[in-house]
Amino acid sequence: MINTLENSQDQFYKEFIMVRGKFDPKAFGVNLSREELTDEMVEEFNSCYRSWTIDELLLHPREAARFCEDTRRKFAYWDLPDDIILRVILNARKHP
Repeated sequence: MINTLENSQDQFYKEFIMVRGKFDPKAFGVNLSREELTDEMVEEFNSCYRSWTIDELLLHPREAARFCEDTRRKFAYWDLPDDIILRVILNARKHP
């Protein structure tokens, strides 16, 4: 019984981690393609933090949360989660 629970929990986390990278912006009330959203978030990040990288921002969690909140407010993307905002910027850096 315990082994079954551990296996199902392992499977849940594997699926959760795999799905995090795949999302449709429309599911969060954003009427853009994924590529357009990425471009918009990268532009916003670059205009706010000229001398910081996304890695540096992630080392300052309060500042990262403020950036996400300000970005949501600016574009009225009320349902767009912090992790999506930060992830698309991070992924754009990894895969330009």
